Amino acid sequence: MIFAPQSDTLRAILMMILSMAAFAATDMFVKLASLTLPPSQVMFSMGIGGTILFGLLTKASGTPVLSRRILHPAILSRGVAEIIAACGFLMALTILPFSTASSILQVTPLLVTLGAALFLRETVSWRRWSAIFIGMSGVLIILNPFAETTEAHPALFSTGSLLAIIGVFGLAGRDLSTRFIPKDVPNLQASTWGFFTVAIAGVILSLFSTQWQMPNLLTWGYICGLVAFSGIGYFAITSAMRIGDISAVAPFRYSRIIFAFTLSVIVFDEVLTLQTLFGAAVIVAAGLYVWLRERRLARAIPPETVAA
Repeated sequence: MIFAPQSDTLRAILMMILSMAAFAATDMFVKLASLTLPPSQVMFSMGIGGTILFGLLTKASGTPVLSRRILHPAILSRGVAEIIAACGFLMALTILPFSTASSILQVTPLLVTLGAALFLRETVSWRRWSAIFIGMSGVLIILNPFAETTEAHPALFSTGSLLAIIGVFGLAGRDLSTRFIPKDVPNLQASTWGFFTVAIAGVILSLFSTQWQMPNLLTWGYICGLVAFSGIGYFAITSAMRIGDISAVAPFRYSRIIFAFTLSVIVFDEVLTLQTLFGAAVIVAAGLYVWLRERRLARAIPPETVAA
């Protein structure tokens, strides 16, 4: 078993936190744009905008946008997972309260860690497993599946919640597939085709949605915002999943809930209960534990040391 160098894992953790902040902002713009546009149109706009943005950056870097490398099984499977994630979670965002959808999203680190143990044969210590499950307990505290169903707190197995869960499986599959992308495929090229699959997801959903329409000026602003922030998030998470130890990096997906809760209060006027805040605190504590442990390992193990 080969571990990623500790310095790489710490850089990957920072990239993961950056991507979570950017994706929380992207989710906000998706929900705002969906107030006036069909979700499929919002998804297609994000996919096309990101494809153009990263396609230009890829070309500027001297890397061809089209090459046979994009037909690698890892890139193709990542595209399928991206479509599932987009169709599931972005649709859930239009149905559920912003804070609730963001809470369900936090089950992704557990699925990624399970996948890393099963498919990548990463060694996951009992300390990391404990941190993951403690973080998961924080998510359950927030969702409180035994509470009475209300508009602000929908049932655990409502349509919106199930869509979010489907999206989470897609996100986990995307992250695991990213790990198998050949090293000679640049992040910019991988991100370009990742966004292209989001556009495909928008086209698929358009077959079941209302007619598309011309956005007003404010909605155009939302679309530009979601393209910009999703671009930052996509590049950062692609980098994080390719250089770090997945089971160590994955828990820092939990940081997304902090950014999401902040936006839910400021932008959507949602009220965060003591229960929600306590659950978030549990999630953050679990993530910080892994962060501190990685820092200790980084000081104790020389960067060139590789454990077998």
